[in-house]
Amino acid sequence: MASLSIRLGDAFLIKTPPKGKHLYVAIAKTSKTRYLFVSINSRQPKSETVCILQPGPDVPDFIIHESVINYRFARELTGKDLAKLMPAGSLAAKGQCSQSILKQIQEGGLVSKRLKNRHKLALKAFMGM
Repeated sequence: MASLSIRLGDAFLIKTPPKGKHLYVAIAKTSKTRYLFVSINSRQPKSETVCILQPGPDVPDFIIHESVINYRFARELTGKDLAKLMPAGSLAAKGQCSQSILKQIQEGGLVSKRLKNRHKLALKAFMGM
C-alpha cells in the first residue's frame, strides 16, 4: 500500500464521507508515524473564529477566500491512512502553510473550544507545553 510523505504545514485534499472533500493541514507530529490534521473550511456564520486564514502567499493556493480552521474535525493520520483518503489520482500535497501560519493554527488549537481534549493534549505535548 502507498504511503505519503508528510511535513508539518502540508495541506492535502482528502475524501470526507458521505460525499465531500476537504482541505486538511498537518499541524503536529503525535507519534513516530502519526500526525494531527485539522480541516480548513469556508467561514460560515457559526464557524469558530480562533484561527481565520486569508488568501495570500503564506497559505496554500487552494485557499481563495476567507477560511477558518475547523478544529472539531481534527484527525490523526499516518502516511498510509492519508493515501487511502486521497481522491483518485491526487497523491500530492495541495500546498503548504508558512511557519508563521502553522504557528497561528497550532496556537488556535490550544484555545479552541471545539478541539477534542486528546488532540489538544497531543498538540500541547508536541509544542513542549
